Amino acid sequence: MNAAFAATGIAARMDAIAVRPEELAGEVARLRALPMLGASVTVPHKIEVAKLCDELRGDASALGAVNCLALEGGRLIGHNTDVAGFRDSLGFAPEHAVVLGAGGSARAVVQALGHATVVSRRPATWTPSRPWSEVADAFADADLVVDCTPVGLGDDREFAEALPLAQLPPHATVATLVYHRRTHLLELAAARGHRTLDGRLMLIYQAAHAFTIWTGVAAPVDVMMKSM
Repeated sequence: MNAAFAATGIAARMDAIAVRPEELAGEVARLRALPMLGASVTVPHKIEVAKLCDELRGDASALGAVNCLALEGGRLIGHNTDVAGFRDSLGFAPEHAVVLGAGGSARAVVQALGHATVVSRRPATWTPSRPWSEVADAFADADLVVDCTPVGLGDDREFAEALPLAQLPPHATVATLVYHRRTHLLELAAARGHRTLDGRLMLIYQAAHAFTIWTGVAAPVDVMMKSM
């Protein structure tokens, strides 16, 4: 983001702020008072922050999940650029997609795909889902598996090795939204010959959409990719 601001001559800067769940409402109230263009929101706040917005637009309204805040005349507008970001990053239209997890990121991925089988340890409240015990059956005809669980943010070795990757067709793509490290899941999938996709392209494209929402200027995606 800061590379994009510099490249376009916009006098703005993005700063990272760590916010505990119990501090979210107070932090959003503080942000409203700042001379800000907007803010990006990540796990675990995407669903709760939607309740603090004055208005939800587009995909955010459909999903009830927000990853991009914009301040317009004192009103806080919630957007979801994860949907377009994932769609831009994928590069193909799968026929049978499986989404692991049922949080805010999973909602965005399913919205981007248009249809998917959701497999979750807890029943999804926003779409029909299958229990985790049926993950092998879901994998059997999948041409895309997207891990939307938060496991990959840390050590996902036990999680990845328990997944029935042997059930996947050879042509299936395995993806994760994690961008700061190569997950063990992707390493296992690549070793089996599957195409893999991490979260870096999605990060860039969702940020590019947010940049345009905040500034009205086309994002310099090439600059953002080089910075990444």
